Amino acid sequence: MFEENGVYANRKGKYTVVELYPPKMRVRYEDGSEAELNISVQARIWENIAAEVEAQEAKRSARAARQGGLVNQHFLKTISLPDTEDLTFPGWPERVILARTQEDVETVKKGDRIIVYLIEPQIFFAVATITSDPFEDNPKDYFFNTDQQQAYFFSIDIDAEAHSLKQAVSIDSVELESYPNLMKMRLQPESFLKVSEDDFELLAELLTEVSEDEEEELEDEEEYEEEDIE
Repeated sequence: MFEENGVYANRKGKYTVVELYPPKMRVRYEDGSEAELNISVQARIWENIAAEVEAQEAKRSARAARQGGLVNQHFLKTISLPDTEDLTFPGWPERVILARTQEDVETVKKGDRIIVYLIEPQIFFAVATITSDPFEDNPKDYFFNTDQQQAYFFSIDIDAEAHSLKQAVSIDSVELESYPNLMKMRLQPESFLKVSEDDFELLAELLTEVSEDEEEELEDEEEYEEEDIE
């Protein structure tokens, strides 16, 4: 991921990679100071910063779309996850989500925003933006357990996500005007449930805070590992 002479950033500021010697690297900050950093920790921090920038860009695009007369929609995307030991499910590593019905294909648009809701653990897991028009592909390429040879999908960008059940937003910790009885509803996996912008913003803010808290924990770890180079 990192290259010598490449420019990256962490919470301290921008830095240039001077030398790579895994699992460490030597970097030089803009003020001239140098430090030895853990590559894997810095990679996660850099990814989080990039995700924050993408989220800000998505918000700016959403505002521009509204001003231009286009209105982005907001959905809960329901996902079945019986095994909660691994927060991975079909399509997620490839950054695609399934359009289960023809109505989904016709209703969901590029630029729409989604909150991923995991049905079995009843948690809100991630915020994402639809980045493509619907496209056809083989579901088995994304490890969906289905007999279908072709299905429709949307590409997504992840704006923020939890990395454990403990960090995710539990359904009983929020009140949604759009679905006040969501906890009791029998939900169909791979559905798109339209929600209000207020509900979406509430959940998006909570999940963004989760991501930022995790990044702060990583930075705390880095403080113990980092050794300033005189």
